[in-house]
Amino acid sequence: MKLKTFIAMGLLSMFGLDSCNAQQKDNTAKKELHYTMNESAPKNYYLLTMSSNGCNFRILVNDIPVYGFWDEGTYSGSYPINHFMQKSGTQKLKVELYPAYTHEDLGINSEEPLYIEIKKRLDGQTLDDYVAVLTNPIPKVQKGIPYYEYECSFEAEVPYEITELDELVDLSQEPNIEQQVVAKYNELKDMYEKKRFSAFQKQFDTRNKRIWVTNYIPINKGERDDNEDIERMKKFYKHVAPIQNYEMRFFGDKKLVMLFSKEDCTYAFRLYDGGSKMWAIPFFLGMRKGSDKLEIVF
Repeated sequence: MKLKTFIAMGLLSMFGLDSCNAQQKDNTAKKELHYTMNESAPKNYYLLTMSSNGCNFRILVNDIPVYGFWDEGTYSGSYPINHFMQKSGTQKLKVELYPAYTHEDLGINSEEPLYIEIKKRLDGQTLDDYVAVLTNPIPKVQKGIPYYEYECSFEAEVPYEITELDELVDLSQEPNIEQQVVAKYNELKDMYEKKRFSAFQKQFDTRNKRIWVTNYIPINKGERDDNEDIERMKKFYKHVAPIQNYEMRFFGDKKLVMLFSKEDCTYAFRLYDGGSKMWAIPFFLGMRKGSDKLEIVF
């Protein structure tokens, strides 16, 4: 068995930061993603497929939101889930069902409101090669109820092991955590609107490297894709929506935190063009043991 240990590291440059910030203690200036990779193990891809009828929903893997649908009508689609799994073994799945948007008075308007599958394929195989790991585990629900949740598990085999969540503290025990979270969101908002795009992009290093590692994406391709994203942002989105009218929620055994918009249940950090277009950016904040700073870790 070929087992390699890696540290995927991104350094936050202090150049360009305000001088007062440069003098403050910053235990998160060095961002690291620790992981091991078993080179002889199969590189499996896992995919969540969803089809809804008469409901809105949120799906979580290992207590981390993977996908949510908050709109009228139905939804059908797929989403990769490798980066929500830390290692091989048993993975937790949770489904939250809600009434469809603008039809809340009807409750969940179907006995079979959501069909889901988890499928896998090997690296190098095609979409036709996916095989089912978990098929439609949700039992029939009582039509008209306002909320329903279901939990189960499935087995996954991946070649990596990431210890990142083990390095984080329980944020629910941190004093003034909501103020700290809002302050971090506003710090990111300020970076973007002052066109400090390089510093803004580096804030996402750990999150992005997790996605590359777990989806077997070469670093040069991942960096190229991220640079293309930031260029699109700079071209079309000049502003960040005010951080207000939000709901704060903990995930990942309370080691991760995110703000959701109360208006549409999606991510509270959103770029906008000054008109009708917006780009909601998902990220989770965490705090490493021994640190006093929140950072984007997921």
